[in-house]
Amino acid sequence: MSDFNPKQLDEELLPFLAKSARLDLRVTTLQYFAGLTGTDEGRQYISRNKKYLEALADLIEDSDGAVFKDAYTALINLSAYRDTCWDLLKLTDHPTFVATVLKYVLQPDSVFADGGCMLLSNLSRDENCASVIMETITKESDSIGLDRIIQVFCTERYNSNATLHYLGSFLSNLTQIPGTRKFVMDRNRCVIQRLLPFTQYQASCVRRRGVVSILRNCCFETEYHSWLLSDQVDILPCLLLPLAGPEEFDEDDMEKLPVDLQYLEPTKEREPESDIRQMLIEALNQLCATKDGRLYLRKKNIYVIMRELHKWEKDKKVEAAILNLIDILIGDEPDVKYENLKETDVPQDLQERFNKMNEEFLKGE
Repeated sequence: MSDFNPKQLDEELLPFLAKSARLDLRVTTLQYFAGLTGTDEGRQYISRNKKYLEALADLIEDSDGAVFKDAYTALINLSAYRDTCWDLLKLTDHPTFVATVLKYVLQPDSVFADGGCMLLSNLSRDENCASVIMETITKESDSIGLDRIIQVFCTERYNSNATLHYLGSFLSNLTQIPGTRKFVMDRNRCVIQRLLPFTQYQASCVRRRGVVSILRNCCFETEYHSWLLSDQVDILPCLLLPLAGPEEFDEDDMEKLPVDLQYLEPTKEREPESDIRQMLIEALNQLCATKDGRLYLRKKNIYVIMRELHKWEKDKKVEAAILNLIDILIGDEPDVKYENLKETDVPQDLQERFNKMNEEFLKGE
């Protein structure tokens, strides 16, 4: 920025970020700051100075709409840096910063709730940061508990001013934590069942991406696989349907498929986002970690869905994931002592060889 002057910023503009400053000066100064955080130079300087972070954290509760919107915009830009996220979670003068943002997002009349969701998504990307945020959520569970957050996320048109799609990204980041995954899969809460329909939510790829990521993370918990595949949850059709196209199968193959995958419309389209397709396949791959999971997926004939997807797929990374899954589905069952693939140690030399083969595949045409 040609007019970026740190000394002027500290001496002349910082005082105008105070709530006690005249409103017109506060608005003008914050507009400048919001623009400054949109540049690398500005972000780096402001991120290194906690006095600015404290001032911005103060202004997200400002009574003027223009002020708190620009404060949120600046904080969203600044939270692109991992270290800044950590600093924001540890602000001396604002120890309840995350709780304040969450309470604002969960109010049904918040006009900038989407901005708050984006900020929470950024703040929680790092696993350590997500752990700190979960501690806050647990402490204040009466007002900002996971139950409440998921209820709001699953209630369409909860806020007429916001879509809250990025709340899915935030929840996905929180499921990096084992405790959060177990909460989502608590058999007495019916949480994961409320999330499943959003794998087909056409209005927003952001919401679909967040939900699919949550499901993929939950599939890492092998102790829940039988329950996830049971009628109580029935996760398999929700993972498969976005990957299925309009192809027709013979009667024998069709009848083996889950009911929701049978006789799809000729207009049926696959998930258009390659990263979401990859996460769906990764979830299926995780479900193959146990013998019961592999046998169930084979019984449900998901191979034919993967086979047709492989013919259609153009993204090399997704194609590699499909092939890995197909190898498991059509391969022989391992010896009893290797039934749980996640508990099987792969020799280092074989890991390196497989990684090299994957790299070569991804480089190919």
